[in-house]
Amino acid sequence: MTEYWNAYLENGQKTEHILERGKAIPQGLYHLVVECILIHTDGSILFMQRDDKKESYPHYYEATAGGSAVLNESPETAILREVAEETGIHLQASQLIHYHHFVAHDDQCIFDLYWAKVDAKKDIITVQNGETSDFVWVAPADLPNFLETQPIIPRQKEYVEQLILEKE
Repeated sequence: MTEYWNAYLENGQKTEHILERGKAIPQGLYHLVVECILIHTDGSILFMQRDDKKESYPHYYEATAGGSAVLNESPETAILREVAEETGIHLQASQLIHYHHFVAHDDQCIFDLYWAKVDAKKDIITVQNGETSDFVWVAPADLPNFLETQPIIPRQKEYVEQLILEKE
């Protein structure tokens, strides 16, 4: 099934252009990517392990659930969908806290980053076939060692360090 995206200008303004996943994005246009760090009420953070067949960062841990917003999808709707698909956790929009926004020029992406506090049972997490293979909840006391010793997508490791460790 073909996936379509809205095209945005660098300043976040939506254009009339429609983008198709897998096809080149015209110069000066961007697509929206959303990501969310999930923090349990006990303070632990959910990390999902990428499937070993993934093209980029196979078997690495992801600190976020997320992906591309599809055509006419708001950032909030996109992150609620992505979190549900990738973890099995169903959030409410009121749980989302927006904490960072940036433009990745090389990838032609506009990133909206969120975090959410969840009170879900830790064993209900589901892995998404072909996307993830495992998960782990990392307690606050174990976080520095986990970040130092486990393969984590570098950009996402920075998110966790900035959002969690630097606020302590």
